[in-house]
Amino acid sequence: MPRRLKSLINIPTNKHSLIELCKQKGLNGYETEIILRIYWKKQSLNYISYSMDFSKYGRPQKYYSVRSINNFHKDAFMKIINN
Repeated sequence: MPRRLKSLINIPTNKHSLIELCKQKGLNGYETEIILRIYWKKQSLNYISYSMDFSKYGRPQKYYSVRSINNFHKDAFMKIINN
């Protein structure tokens, strides 16, 4: 998934510039963490679904499925592209 989307836009590989890009585009905290985990830490969606705690961002569940994280990632990526 990330390899296909990364070819659409030049996403920075530096952590600080990636965080700045997310702040400029108005991403939520969990969307920023998903983007960081995929493009900076190179983590898979399976690993993110088992290890990322969404309750600290006010989400109703603590863990989400790979499908839900994939949808969160798509929404975050669309925010980056459209804004």
